[in-house]
Amino acid sequence: MPTPEQALQHQEFVKALQHEAIPCGRSDCPGPVQTADLSLAHDRVKTFQLTCERCGWQARVAGQQDLSPPWDEASLQEMAYEHLMHLPAFCPFDHTPIVFISLPNPRRKGRYRLACFYCGRQAEMDWPPPELRR
Repeated sequence: MPTPEQALQHQEFVKALQHEAIPCGRSDCPGPVQTADLSLAHDRVKTFQLTCERCGWQARVAGQQDLSPPWDEASLQEMAYEHLMHLPAFCPFDHTPIVFISLPNPRRKGRYRLACFYCGRQAEMDWPPPELRR
Protein backbone atom coordinates (compact mmCIF):
# COMPACT_ATOMS: atom_id res chain seq x y z
CA MET A 1 0.00 0.00 0.00
CA PRO A 2 1.54 3.32 -1.03
CA THR A 3 2.06 6.05 1.51
CA PRO A 4 0.06 9.30 1.10
CA GLU A 5 3.24 10.97 -0.22
CA GLN A 6 3.77 8.21 -2.81
CA ALA A 7 0.12 8.46 -3.86
CA LEU A 8 0.47 12.24 -4.32
CA GLN A 9 3.65 11.80 -6.36
CA HIS A 10 1.90 9.23 -8.56
CA GLN A 11 -1.02 11.65 -9.10
CA GLU A 12 1.44 14.40 -10.07
CA PHE A 13 3.24 11.97 -12.39
CA VAL A 14 -0.01 11.03 -14.15
CA LYS A 15 -1.00 14.70 -14.52
CA ALA A 16 2.43 15.53 -15.97
CA LEU A 17 2.23 12.55 -18.35
CA GLN A 18 -1.19 13.70 -19.58
CA HIS A 19 -0.20 17.40 -19.75
CA GLU A 20 -2.76 18.38 -17.09
CA ALA A 21 -2.49 21.27 -14.63
CA ILE A 22 -0.57 20.49 -11.45
CA PRO A 23 -1.12 22.54 -8.29
CA CYS A 24 1.83 24.23 -6.59
CA GLY A 25 3.33 22.23 -3.72
CA ARG A 26 3.00 25.22 -1.37
CA SER A 27 -0.50 25.50 0.04
CA ASP A 28 -0.52 29.32 -0.02
CA CYS A 29 0.51 29.62 -3.69
CA PRO A 30 -1.94 29.33 -6.60
CA GLY A 31 0.78 28.54 -9.18
CA PRO A 32 0.94 28.07 -12.21
CA VAL A 33 3.31 25.09 -12.35
CA GLN A 34 5.36 24.36 -15.45
CA THR A 35 6.25 20.77 -16.28
CA ALA A 36 9.40 19.72 -18.14
CA ASP A 37 9.99 16.16 -19.35
CA LEU A 38 13.60 15.27 -18.47
CA SER A 39 13.43 11.80 -20.01
CA LEU A 40 15.47 10.64 -22.96
CA ALA A 41 13.73 9.03 -25.94
CA HIS A 42 14.85 5.51 -25.00
CA ASP A 43 13.97 5.75 -21.27
CA ARG A 44 11.38 3.21 -20.13
CA VAL A 45 10.46 5.38 -17.11
CA LYS A 46 9.80 9.11 -17.38
CA THR A 47 11.05 11.87 -15.08
CA PHE A 48 9.40 15.29 -14.85
CA GLN A 49 10.64 18.54 -13.31
CA LEU A 50 7.87 20.69 -11.79
CA THR A 51 8.50 24.41 -11.25
CA CYS A 52 6.07 27.02 -9.94
CA GLU A 53 6.34 30.23 -11.96
CA ARG A 54 5.09 32.37 -9.06
CA CYS A 55 7.01 31.20 -5.96
CA GLY A 56 9.82 29.09 -7.42
CA TRP A 57 8.76 25.82 -5.72
CA GLN A 58 10.35 22.84 -7.44
CA ALA A 59 9.84 19.11 -7.34
CA ARG A 60 10.85 16.14 -9.41
CA VAL A 61 8.52 13.20 -10.02
CA ALA A 62 9.65 9.99 -11.64
CA GLY A 63 8.36 6.54 -12.26
CA GLN A 64 9.50 3.57 -10.22
CA GLN A 65 10.84 0.93 -12.62
CA ASP A 66 9.49 -2.53 -11.82
CA LEU A 67 9.44 -4.91 -14.79
CA SER A 68 8.49 -8.06 -12.94
CA PRO A 69 6.08 -9.65 -13.37
CA PRO A 70 5.37 -8.71 -17.00
CA TRP A 71 1.85 -8.09 -18.22
CA ASP A 72 -0.05 -11.31 -18.81
CA GLU A 73 -2.08 -12.08 -21.92
CA ALA A 74 -5.39 -11.25 -20.22
CA SER A 75 -4.13 -7.79 -19.21
CA LEU A 76 -2.90 -7.10 -22.75
CA GLN A 77 -6.26 -8.16 -24.21
CA GLU A 78 -8.11 -5.90 -21.76
CA MET A 79 -5.87 -2.92 -22.64
CA ALA A 80 -6.40 -3.58 -26.36
CA TYR A 81 -10.18 -3.81 -25.91
CA GLU A 82 -10.26 -0.53 -23.96
CA HIS A 83 -8.19 1.13 -26.69
CA LEU A 84 -10.55 -0.19 -29.38
CA MET A 85 -13.53 1.20 -27.43
CA HIS A 86 -11.76 4.60 -27.19
CA LEU A 87 -11.46 4.24 -23.42
CA PRO A 88 -8.28 4.90 -21.46
CA ALA A 89 -6.23 1.78 -20.74
CA PHE A 90 -4.40 1.52 -17.42
CA CYS A 91 -1.46 -0.52 -16.17
CA PRO A 92 -2.90 -3.26 -13.95
CA PHE A 93 0.02 -2.90 -11.50
CA ASP A 94 0.06 0.86 -10.79
CA HIS A 95 -3.04 2.27 -12.55
CA THR A 96 -1.01 4.60 -14.77
CA PRO A 97 -2.44 5.35 -18.23
CA ILE A 98 -0.92 3.17 -20.95
CA VAL A 99 0.57 4.86 -24.01
CA PHE A 100 0.04 3.16 -27.39
CA ILE A 101 2.95 3.90 -29.74
CA SER A 102 2.54 3.12 -33.43
CA LEU A 103 5.51 1.17 -34.79
CA PRO A 104 6.66 1.11 -38.40
CA ASN A 105 5.78 -2.11 -40.15
CA PRO A 106 6.92 -2.81 -43.71
CA ARG A 107 4.00 -5.17 -44.42
CA ARG A 108 1.45 -2.43 -43.73
CA LYS A 109 -0.02 -4.23 -40.77
CA GLY A 110 -0.70 -2.31 -37.60
CA ARG A 111 1.82 -2.86 -34.83
CA TYR A 112 1.92 -1.07 -31.49
CA ARG A 113 4.13 -0.85 -28.46
CA LEU A 114 2.17 -0.54 -25.24
CA ALA A 115 4.14 1.30 -22.58
CA CYS A 116 3.67 2.26 -18.95
CA PHE A 117 6.08 5.11 -18.33
CA TYR A 118 5.70 4.74 -14.56
CA CYS A 119 6.76 1.09 -14.06
CA GLY A 120 8.56 0.69 -17.39
CA ARG A 121 6.63 -2.37 -18.57
CA GLN A 122 6.27 -2.64 -22.32
CA ALA A 123 4.80 -5.07 -24.82
CA GLU A 124 4.38 -5.15 -28.58
CA MET A 125 1.31 -6.40 -30.39
CA ASP A 126 -0.20 -6.61 -33.84
CA TRP A 127 -3.23 -4.40 -34.33
CA PRO A 128 -5.94 -5.24 -33.91
CA PRO A 129 -5.10 -8.34 -31.90
CA PRO A 130 -6.37 -11.57 -33.56
CA GLU A 131 -8.81 -12.30 -30.73
CA LEU A 132 -10.53 -8.90 -31.22
CA ARG A 133 -10.87 -9.06 -35.03
CA ARG A 134 -14.32 -9.60 -36.45
